Amino acid sequence: MNISIRGTGIISAAGVGVADNWNNTAEGRRFWSTDDATKLPVYALPYLPAAGRPADYIRTHRVDRTVALALHAAEEAVAQAGWHGQDFAVLVGCSRGPTTAWEAAHQTYREGKVLPVRTSPTTTLGSIAFALADYFGVSSLSDGLSVTCSSGFHALVHGVALLRAGMADRVLVGGTEAPLTPFTLRQMEGLRIYASPTPGEEYACRPFATPATGMVVGEGAGFLALERAPQTGSLGILGLGFSREQARSATGISREGTALQSSMRQATIGAATPDLILAHAPGTLRGDEAERRAITSVFPETLPPVLSLKWATGHTFGASGPLALVMATEMVRRNAVIVLPYGPATEVPSPPRRVLVNATGFGGNAVSVLIG
Repeated sequence: MNISIRGTGIISAAGVGVADNWNNTAEGRRFWSTDDATKLPVYALPYLPAAGRPADYIRTHRVDRTVALALHAAEEAVAQAGWHGQDFAVLVGCSRGPTTAWEAAHQTYREGKVLPVRTSPTTTLGSIAFALADYFGVSSLSDGLSVTCSSGFHALVHGVALLRAGMADRVLVGGTEAPLTPFTLRQMEGLRIYASPTPGEEYACRPFATPATGMVVGEGAGFLALERAPQTGSLGILGLGFSREQARSATGISREGTALQSSMRQATIGAATPDLILAHAPGTLRGDEAERRAITSVFPETLPPVLSLKWATGHTFGASGPLALVMATEMVRRNAVIVLPYGPATEVPSPPRRVLVNATGFGGNAVSVLIG
């Protein structure tokens, strides 16, 4: 059974909304800046809309930034799907959780002050999905999943399972992340894979570049409205694969990308070779090379063009998979591809009809999604 993609929504450093992200990214603009507190390069949102239903809810409920980003992207997906006033399930992936709220509460505790009454509910991972359910007024399942950087795609896996099992007719799935806080950025710096570009560089993160630049953290959210009944002329999820590997590295990925090989094979079984692959590719030497090896192993005879959009969004952790998937749907809908704006030109022989998107995470997790 194909799962229909009825609506998409996105917010990232590259723009607010799907059209804004597409137009800005297609121009190959610079989207990174320097974080004031840590002096590290980051991909921060250009702004948050001050008007509209999500903005009103954010002001009224004083939600964490992860929730704020999710609200804007989810509202766009639900509006496009025409789901307002209907019931649907909500599944949200997030690696770090309500980061800003948690760190602020911990600082208050360290200073010996009394914590706000709502500290506990607003710092839990589930608070993100609960806020979305409250905002849309739905009564079906609302849940949060955290599987490090593949969290958003694990939400999608669970959403597809609900639809295929007949336990839901409509599911809103996606990921959100707002990790641009000093403590979180210092954690990433401690991994010794963080990029350190000069201010004049156009792209702080350059996936598949030689030499490797390193990872750069970004914030953002991506959501997709999925339905069980395929709709004529709509995009659908054609294949899905997930796996994990027993890797001994700190980031849980082997030299050959074993889990990625398995997830890509599962997602493409019985299907023609995809026209394009949007890789996880965070810009790190080991991660990018392992994914490249995995792709070559799975498609040894006809290697599809391989791209990544992290040069425009940075690594948005749990939101990275859905962000890439939303842009993949736009590539299919527009019969166009956004190539890497640096290095050798990437040739895409024809407009993409089938796109494979990868996401990996700490713990050796990998998820691959084929759309078309």
